[in-house]
Amino acid sequence: MHYDKTILVTGGAGFIGSNFLNMMVPRYPNYRFINLDALTYAANLDHVTVKSAPNYHFVHGDIRDSKSMTALFEIEKPTHVIHFAAESHVDNSIIGPTVFVETNVMGTLNLLEAARAHNVVRFHHISTDEVYGSLSLTDPKSTENAQIAPNSPYSAS
Repeated sequence: MHYDKTILVTGGAGFIGSNFLNMMVPRYPNYRFINLDALTYAANLDHVTVKSAPNYHFVHGDIRDSKSMTALFEIEKPTHVIHFAAESHVDNSIIGPTVFVETNVMGTLNLLEAARAHNVVRFHHISTDEVYGSLSLTDPKSTENAQIAPNSPYSAS
């Protein structure tokens, strides 16, 4: 079958990524969805309820591996990327910040380079509100226009 778009969803077995796929895969049967996930502590493939959909495909992979990302883009030919994959949890980032830089910074760079080399139409990166620091909902600085002020390796990465 020919699909209008091929959308690579990174971190699709995570909380937000799996909900995104569960909503979008049935809504857009003319789009092919590739779920790329390393299946780390924050992932649960059982949360993806659309695994049997004809326009869904799972790939076990790690965005930190630039060679496998290049190969994935060559094989799957995504037209769009929705990037949810990231290490998360502030406490984890304080205990072990290296993996946060490796995944959240270098992994994102690997995806961006592969997307650029393969003429991806759109790259949408989902991040965290913690890049703006510790703000309450009533804080007038709590907007997308606020200055970034990360307070942990998680939010900085």
